[in-house]
Amino acid sequence: MIRILFLSALFILLFEDSKAARILAVFPTPSISHQVVFRPLVHELAKRGHDITVITTDPVYPPGKAPKNLTEIDVHDLSYKLWKEEYFKATVEDDNIIDQVSVILKAALKITIAQLKTKDVQDIIQKKKGEFDLLLLEAYLQPVLIYSHYFKVPLILISSLGAMKFNYRTVGAPTHPLLYPTFLQQKLYNLTKWEKLEQLYNHWCVENNLWRIEQEADKVLKSVFGPDIPTQRELSNNVHMLFINMNPIWVENQPVPPNVVYIGGIHMMPPKELPKDLQSYLDSSKNGIIYFSLGTNVKTSTLPPALIQTFVKVFSQLPFDILWKFDQEVLPGQTKNIKISKWLPQADILRHQNVKLFITQGGLQSTDEAINAGVPLIGIPLVADQWYNVQKYGRHQIGIQLEIESLTEEKLRNAIEKVTSDKR
Repeated sequence: MIRILFLSALFILLFEDSKAARILAVFPTPSISHQVVFRPLVHELAKRGHDITVITTDPVYPPGKAPKNLTEIDVHDLSYKLWKEEYFKATVEDDNIIDQVSVILKAALKITIAQLKTKDVQDIIQKKKGEFDLLLLEAYLQPVLIYSHYFKVPLILISSLGAMKFNYRTVGAPTHPLLYPTFLQQKLYNLTKWEKLEQLYNHWCVENNLWRIEQEADKVLKSVFGPDIPTQRELSNNVHMLFINMNPIWVENQPVPPNVVYIGGIHMMPPKELPKDLQSYLDSSKNGIIYFSLGTNVKTSTLPPALIQTFVKVFSQLPFDILWKFDQEVLPGQTKNIKISKWLPQADILRHQNVKLFITQGGLQSTDEAINAGVPLIGIPLVADQWYNVQKYGRHQIGIQLEIESLTEEKLRNAIEKVTSDKR
């Protein structure tokens, strides 16, 4: 239903008849967890006959194998190189949300500029100027609005997670740091008076920092692309609609104008058959499976060795089998009940009846997949929106939160026992 409403809103905005549209989609973030949200929309539009050009860090098709009306501009290598250099600092070296946001947004600016300078993207700007009917741009990256300077067509922002405050401001939606906090807030519920003051102060710090980053980005964009480039604030006036990858319940039914559409769950795909070895492993578990993954952006092997051993020791003492997404061939101290793999089909694993618990970093896509499968959660947030999401676990009685900086064997063991013994 969400997907139908989402696509209907798009078509009503643009088309009075059945003519195919020429659409430019720009999704700069080098993270598969972002890209999987955008793919269903792009592919559905292509299936319906529209001519799509998408600038992406993760193309779906090998060169020359895409449908004739779908052109994928591959900016994978340069984007991931820049992202990995900067993102590691934000996720492993610093747990301060203000510093994390600064690192991520500054990296995003570098990536957007690097992508814009590539020959393929410049060819689009120089040779196809005026040849598009619609822009689809990733929402949380303000610098990507520069495309609306080159192409004077209707513009829709699409978020792969929640919306930033400047997204809400752009479409005239009211926000409030306590009633309707953005996804960058780390504490949401049952706040004392002093905690509320702390959150208000943190909110001010984040917004002030975002404003500074915006001013710096404006200067950089003008220095690179010319003094006639409008500011990002001015470019935001070109936005017609905002699509947010959340369910309204997740944002407390925040009031929004008609040009805001919630598309939560759009990335969810029909079930697929599991690989035979994995199917056999899950089927044969006598006491059930605990699935452990910290997502696509954080390499578990980069955690402090002592912390990795905390997980290993606790897991080794449990009656459950452990399926652990781990990015190395060898896990020090690995016991018989722990199985590791560099990649796992997460959504289909969570649908298996023997999966009893998902220990996650709290990413939105992971959370959606667990809710869809009815699997309880233990959230250990590491970066960006993950604190916001994991705070919701207790609110909706779907899991509990642990903090990585204070995690001990006892806390982890108690959390696992509490969640797996809960009969709700």
